[in-house]
Amino acid sequence: MAAPVRSRVARALAAGALACALAACSVVPADAPEEAAREEVARNVILILASGMGRAQHDFLQLAIAGPTGLLAMDRLGSTGSVTPVDPVSDDAAGATTLSTGMPTRPGAIGVDADGESLTTVLEHARNAGKAIGIVTTGEVTDPTPAAFAAHVAPRPPLPDPDEQDEEDGAVARAIARQYLEETRVDVILGGGAGLWTDLAGKARSLGYTTVSDAVGLRATSAERLLGLFADGPMFDPGRPGDGLYLPAVPLPDMTRAALAALDRREAGFFLVVDEAGMDAMAREGNGALVLEAGRALDATVQAARDFQAVNPGTLIVVAGDHETGGLSFTTTDPGTTRSGSDGPYPAADSDQQLWLRWTRNRPTNSPVPIAAGGPGAEAFHGGMANTQIFPELLEAMSLRA
Repeated sequence: MAAPVRSRVARALAAGALACALAACSVVPADAPEEAAREEVARNVILILASGMGRAQHDFLQLAIAGPTGLLAMDRLGSTGSVTPVDPVSDDAAGATTLSTGMPTRPGAIGVDADGESLTTVLEHARNAGKAIGIVTTGEVTDPTPAAFAAHVAPRPPLPDPDEQDEEDGAVARAIARQYLEETRVDVILGGGAGLWTDLAGKARSLGYTTVSDAVGLRATSAERLLGLFADGPMFDPGRPGDGLYLPAVPLPDMTRAALAALDRREAGFFLVVDEAGMDAMAREGNGALVLEAGRALDATVQAARDFQAVNPGTLIVVAGDHETGGLSFTTTDPGTTRSGSDGPYPAADSDQQLWLRWTRNRPTNSPVPIAAGGPGAEAFHGGMANTQIFPELLEAMSLRA
C-alpha cells in the first residue's frame, strides 16, 4: 500500500529542511483534478532527465554546442534554477526515486521507501487521473532511473558471485518489465534492453501493445500502446576516452517525437519521462567526447519537446539532471595551450577558445544540478529547490489531488 502523499512529502521536507530553505515549499495536490485550482493547468508534462548532468556538464555543453553567447534549448524554456539533493546521492535508483516520489530512500530502492514500502510516483498519479503515460530512454528501459517512475522493487543485498549477481539483476529487470505491462500499464515504452524481454514481448502483444525493433517500424506505426526495443542492452557503449560509442539505432529525439505522437491522443493528456542515460555512463568513464555527443542528443530532444509545446501550449516541459556524475570541472584556454592530465581539448562554438575537462570521480556526487522549465507551472522551478520538491511541484502543475 502506497504511503499517503501528504505524510510522505512532510517527512521528506523535514529530512531536507536545509535544502528546502532554498525554495518556497508548496502544498502537495492529489490525484483528482481540482476545479479552479490554477489559472493554467498542465494537460501534458514532459519530464526530461539528463542523467549525470551537473552544473559543470551543463556549462561545458553550452560552450561546446551554443558558444559563449548562445543558449541550450533547455535554457530557452524560461524558468531556470538549481536542485540540491537533501541526502547524499547513493545511486541512480535512490536518486530517481526521490525525484519521482518526493521521498529520499535507501541505495538500490526503486519506487519504495527506506522500509521497502511502495510509494505512488508522479507518473502513477498522472495515470490515476486518466492521463496516458510513457517512458523513453537511451539506456535499458528497465534501468533504475526510468523504473523509479513506473515500478516498485525493494533493495537487495549484493551477491558475492558475479554470475549469481548477473542472474539476480536479470530477474529484477524482468520483474520491472512485468510491472510496466501488468500493473503500471505504461502506454509507451521505448529504449534498449531487448535481451531481457525475450519471454515478455509476446505477453506485451497479448495485452494490446504493438512491438517494434527498428526506426522503420517506429515510423510506420500509429499504435497508442507501443513497446519499442532497439538494442539488446543500452543504446550506447560506454568507454574510456578514445573508446566507446554513442550512436543509438533510433536517436533520442526521434523516440521522443514518436512517444509524443502516440500519447497525444488521450483527452486527459499525458505524462512522459525521457531519460538521456548516456551522459551518466560516459561521465563515469571520464569520456568528455561522448558526454558531448550525449549532450547534443539531449539538446535536440529538448528542442523536439519545445516544438511540440509550440502547437500544444498546455504542455509543461521540465529538464533536470538527476544527479551529477564525475566530479567535473573545466577550464578554457587559448588555442595551442595544453593541460597535462586533462580531457580535451574541445572547441568552444563560435569562439577560438579551447575547453579542458578534469574528472575527479567515477560515480555520482552530491553537487547541485541544473533545472529548467517552460509552460503551465514552470515558475515553480525557478531558483533554488530541494530534489524532494520536484514531485509535489509536478503534481501541483497538473492540479492533481489524491
